[in-house]
Amino acid sequence: MRAGDDGSLLEAVRSGAADAFAELYARHCTAARTMAKQVASTPADVDDLVAEAFANVLDVLRRGGGPDTAFRAYLLTTIRNLATAVNSRDRRVYLAAELDTLQVDEALPFVDPAVAELDRAMVRQAFMRLPRRWRHVLWYVEVEKRTPAEVGERFGISRNSAAALAYRARKGLREAYEQVCRGEATQRRPAAPGRLLTAA
Repeated sequence: MRAGDDGSLLEAVRSGAADAFAELYARHCTAARTMAKQVASTPADVDDLVAEAFANVLDVLRRGGGPDTAFRAYLLTTIRNLATAVNSRDRRVYLAAELDTLQVDEALPFVDPAVAELDRAMVRQAFMRLPRRWRHVLWYVEVEKRTPAEVGERFGISRNSAAALAYRARKGLREAYEQVCRGEATQRRPAAPGRLLTAA
């Protein structure tokens, strides 16, 4: 497995490193299949959509185009466009290879609704994998914007212990999200909150 973030892997692909693209495939294949299942007209089209999307993106990268970051969003948009092309051949569809030629305001971030909904679904799955106590502390801190002191009072623990609990809950959510993206059915259970509090 090749190390590095997606940005460094994309640079390596443009330099001709086949193993870098293999790593990108391994990281994002599950998300690609999830998107393909949502937009394919038949189940038989899923594998074809995924294979063609990766092939198109690889071709664009080898020609020096494509994304510098946000590889997954670019890939999923490619799959969606390919499915649209198959389902609506009488309409003009911009495929992945054409995205570089579009004139857009780069100051405005592109948000694909289908990609955004898929990401929200993955976040929900990751959140529900967390222990109940971690879900509660994340809700208080991230949604209700409670301070560590307020969270500590609600949980009957010190301010520092509440801050440590929130830190570990965020870390657990990131790990759970990565596991959902990789398609892992179960999560390696994090350390119990009680152990974290005694260590805080």
